[in-house]
Amino acid sequence: MNRKVFKASNIQQAIASIKEEMGADAMILNTRKIPRTPRDPYAKPMFEVEAAVPEKIPAHTGPPLIRPDAFKRSQPVEGGASEDAMADIRDDIADIKDMISIAGFGTGMQNMVCNHFESVGILASLLRAGVSEPLAARLIQNASGLMDENKEQKAKIKSLKKYVMGQCMEEIATRDYFTRDKPAGIPHVAAFVGPTGVGKTTTLAKLAANLTFTKKMKVGLISIDNYRVGAFEQLKAYASIMGLPCVPAFSSQDLVHALDRMKSSDMVLIDTAGHSHLDKPKIDEILQLIKTDFRISTHLVLSVTSESTIMKDAASAFSVFNPETIVFTKIDETRRCGKILDQISEIRLPVSLIANGQRVPEDLIVPDKQQLLKIILGAGPGGEK
Repeated sequence: MNRKVFKASNIQQAIASIKEEMGADAMILNTRKIPRTPRDPYAKPMFEVEAAVPEKIPAHTGPPLIRPDAFKRSQPVEGGASEDAMADIRDDIADIKDMISIAGFGTGMQNMVCNHFESVGILASLLRAGVSEPLAARLIQNASGLMDENKEQKAKIKSLKKYVMGQCMEEIATRDYFTRDKPAGIPHVAAFVGPTGVGKTTTLAKLAANLTFTKKMKVGLISIDNYRVGAFEQLKAYASIMGLPCVPAFSSQDLVHALDRMKSSDMVLIDTAGHSHLDKPKIDEILQLIKTDFRISTHLVLSVTSESTIMKDAASAFSVFNPETIVFTKIDETRRCGKILDQISEIRLPVSLIANGQRVPEDLIVPDKQQLLKIILGAGPGGEK
C-alpha cells in the first residue's frame, strides 16, 4: 500500500491535496493536529493527514480461489488487537464524517476546529442538531476556557463535552406555569399568542385536557379569534368532548363578561387569532382586546418548523405582549430542534410547554431542563437518534 503524509493549515486543504496527487481512490488512514513548538509558540496551526492508495490485485483468470478456512469464523488476534483496531477505525471514520459536515459551514467553524481540534465531534453534533454557528462557537469557546489543556486527547474530548452540556444548561430555563397552586377564588387567566399556523388552538386543547383530567382542575375556554373561519367551532368541539365551558369574545366588553362568568374556574385559557408578525395593526388589535381589569398572562407560541430568522422576528413582534413563557410546537415534524436553544438564548424566556404531535391530550410535554436539553440535541420526543 502506497502511503504518504500531507501537511496543511486545515483539513480541507489536506484532503484537496490528497485527491489531486493520489486520486479519488485514496484512503485517509490517520489525522492529527501538529502542536506548536516552544521555539515558535505563535505559529499557525497545522494538520497532518496520512493517506494511502490500496494496491490493485491482478485479475484472476483461472477457477475461483477458495481458502480452506474461508467459511470458518475468524478468530481475534491474541490480546484483542483486532477489536482495538476496528474501534480505532470506527473512531477515525466518525471523525472524518464530523470534519466533512463542518466543512459545509463557514470559515468560522473551520477556525474553531483549528483552535480546538478536540471539539470536532461536539461541534458537528451541535450544528447537525440545528444550533446556529455563532451560538455553537460561543458554547465551545466558553467550555474550552474551563478545560485542563494538559489532559490527553480522549480525556479532553470527554471533559469538553461535559462543559459544553453545562453551558447549554445555563442557557435554558423551564417553568411549570400552568399547574402551580393558585390563591383561593382567583382563576389563572392565560392567553396564547403567536403567528398564524403555529398550533395555538390544538396546544390549548391539549393543555385544557391535561389540567382537567390529570390535575383535576376546573378549566374554562375563551376564543377571541374572529378571523380564522371555524376557529371558535374547532375549540368548541374540543370543549364539548371534555365537557368544558367555551365561549366566544370578540370585544373587550365580551371578554370581561366571559371572564366574569368563569371566575370560579381554576384556569381560564384564551385562544387568540394568529397573525403575521409583519402585521403590526392586527397584533395591536389583539393587545387592546385583552387589556382588561383581569390579570391575563400571555404565552408566546412558536413552531420549530419555522426558519430561525422568522422565529426571531415573530418573537420580536409579539414581545409587545410581554409574554411570561414560550411554547414550542411541532417538534415531531423536524429533526433539527437546536434552533430552540438559539431562540431561548435570544428571547431569555422560560419554556413552559412542548407540543410534539396532533394527539389530544397525549402529545404535550411540560419539560424540565434535562428533558428540554435532550429534545434540543435530538435525543428526545420527535428527534430520537
